[in-house]
Amino acid sequence: MRLYICILNQKTMKIKLTSIIKDYNRSKGEPHRYKNKMYIFPEGETLLENLYNRRDRPYNVYKKEVIPVVMDKIKKKYPDYYEELKETKWSWNRKCGCNMCPCSPGFVGSTSGFFEIQVEISN
Repeated sequence: MRLYICILNQKTMKIKLTSIIKDYNRSKGEPHRYKNKMYIFPEGETLLENLYNRRDRPYNVYKKEVIPVVMDKIKKKYPDYYEELKETKWSWNRKCGCNMCPCSPGFVGSTSGFFEIQVEISN
């Protein structure tokens, strides 16, 4: 898988789309599951580091620098998926994953759908 390079906080950052799943979960009675979701993680982050850092992610930087690169990668590799996601506006949500607690923060898409996108970033 080819890695994309962009400038992030004056550093060269590698952005890797690790997975994109369509129709990831259609649980009835849970309306938060009917939104597209994107999770961005630093590569090699341990579980303890994730627990410590999940409330302090640089989400504004991710939104400006990482998401456009991810969407470009989806456009090139998964054009059918891109057609469904191209109008999506992404907003940060600390309760992205379960809607009950801030255990899985991420970006929630403005359009309804069933995509879960996972991204790794590294220096």
